[in-house]
Amino acid sequence: MLKNLALDSCYIYGYSLAGKWLSTVISSKVIGFVDTDEKKKNFEFNGHMVLNPNDLSEVDPINFVVAAMDIHEILPTIKLKFPKAKIYCLGEYLDNQKVENEIDGKEVNFIEYSLKGVESCHKSFLANDTKFVRSMDVVISERCSLKCVDCSNLMQFYESPQDISYSQILKDFDALLERVNHIYEIRLIGGEPFMNKEIYSIINYFLANEKISKIVVYTNATIPLKADEMKGFDNSKLVFFVTDYGNLSKNTEKVKNILDEVNVAYRAVPPENWTDSAKIGKHSRSEVENQNIFDKCCGKNLYTLMYGKIYRCPFTANAERLKAIPDEKDNSVLVTADSSEISSFLYGSKYTPACDHCNGRSYDAPEIIAAIQTKDVMNTKTVPYKKHIYMLQPAD
Repeated sequence: MLKNLALDSCYIYGYSLAGKWLSTVISSKVIGFVDTDEKKKNFEFNGHMVLNPNDLSEVDPINFVVAAMDIHEILPTIKLKFPKAKIYCLGEYLDNQKVENEIDGKEVNFIEYSLKGVESCHKSFLANDTKFVRSMDVVISERCSLKCVDCSNLMQFYESPQDISYSQILKDFDALLERVNHIYEIRLIGGEPFMNKEIYSIINYFLANEKISKIVVYTNATIPLKADEMKGFDNSKLVFFVTDYGNLSKNTEKVKNILDEVNVAYRAVPPENWTDSAKIGKHSRSEVENQNIFDKCCGKNLYTLMYGKIYRCPFTANAERLKAIPDEKDNSVLVTADSSEISSFLYGSKYTPACDHCNGRSYDAPEIIAAIQTKDVMNTKTVPYKKHIYMLQPAD
């Protein structure tokens, strides 16, 4: 099933959907999974236990098969910690891999989507393609139909939230796509993306672009979809991620029914993995401490486009938009910057100045209750923060 992947016993690096799939393909050769996420330690799948890298000897020869997308971070980590290890990158051995059965409750098409992401990321990295971007979050609205106290994208702090216009998004992306060759995945986020009435035109723009492989739309299912606007969509590129907030997501079934009707793939899941990461405040950490916060962050590779700038995460993008953090050039890079400058920012940052204003989003942070609602705008009545004075948008 995987041509040319000839190996003896091995660890699968990355307790991901792709890693779980691989364990079913080469089960007899798998010793176990390895993952840096402390929450996954001692989980088990297909008879194989998840270990932390610190549980393994640093001197013994080990075989690893990397099955996670963020290969640009994983390979240097393995080579530094396990200098005698032999490393195989799963994506090298995939070729539009087909899947026969569901795995861990995930549908076949979603598993194939995950494997294709691994294939694209690994092959591009190994070919030294610095103009490849794995994923880009695109904020299309600061407005949300919910007001969650602990929203990590900081929607609860907006006093006068705005939609980002179709023309602004086209301008930004046309500029970016002159500087990169391929973006595997575009993720439309907010707020709630369907608060923006131009969303269907925005989706169509990305669907028509040959430099983009997948479009993922994140919605809380509070706003019904317009089936007549979706009938012409290229279904093979489009995926919906529906967060079902129970009684708050009043239109979940209607949204799912429309997606079934127009044959658009989707996942519908309850909110999960919420942590206390929605606070804004100066911590005055040392450089080492901020690098540690960054290294452990689960959101540091959520590259985010907003008003002509690319950020490392939605927190930074929205905190700057709110003027809740100082205007620091190292927090972002302009979409009009040189390709090398964009690549250096995406793949070379040790941390950003915004990290010192973030509470942190480590993999092992305690989980909190999701989606507690508030009626207040939190920055004026509940959690005040200092506003900074500077120009919000880059000059043309």
